[in-house]
Formats: sequence, C-alpha cells, structure tokens
Amino acid sequence: MAKIIIVEDEAIVAMANRMMLASLSHEIVANTSSAEQAVNESNEKEVDLILMDIKLKGVMDGIQAAEEIRKNKNTPILFITGNSDVRTKQRIDRISNSSILQKPIMVEDLKMAINKLIN
Repeated sequence: MAKIIIVEDEAIVAMANRMMLASLSHEIVANTSSAEQAVNESNEKEVDLILMDIKLKGVMDGIQAAEEIRKNKNTPILFITGNSDVRTKQRIDRISNSSILQKPIMVEDLKMAINKLIN
C-alpha cells in the first residue's frame, strides 16, 4: 500500500482517481487542486507517490510543481494528462523519477504505472 497525493483540479476526475487508488488499496494522504498546494503537501508529508495532472488551477502547471518538488524530494511522480503534444512530453522527460499516463486512465494501467515507479 502506497501513500499518495492526488493533484487534480477537476473534482469528478479527482474522485475517480481516488476510487481507483482505493480499489488498489492505496492510501490518499492529500487531494489538492493546485500546483502550489501540491508543492506544500509534498514538503509537509512523507509520501510514496504523487499523482499529478498537468493543467491545474493557479500560476504553475503540474510540471512546474514537479520541478519545485524535485528541489527537496525525489518522490516518484505519475503525470496524468490529456496532452500528448511533443513539448509536454519533452518537459516531462526532464523530470527524474516520473512517468506519464494519458487520460482517460484505466485501473490496470494505473496499477502497472504505480508498481513501476515505486518498486
């Protein structure tokens, strides 16, 4: 069981992610809707994984939040996005210890991606 922060600004998507993670027996330690909150939560809590959307409310996007998180921690980050453009993928490739899943995500894909990042 992993301790996970969900970073998603769409309430329905966040709830679906929470349900999928619960079905996989993971513990959600925080659920935030902005990149700034994600950085704060990751600095305050010991977690095994951050499930990060890219387009978020606030000044920063999810990739910028990951860059800020990397200044203090190497927590694995699983990006969840509907963006498949080359520029977005290149930005994610620069974030160490991370992976990406395209929306919509399926529970089996989520399970495999989490296992790959935390094992």
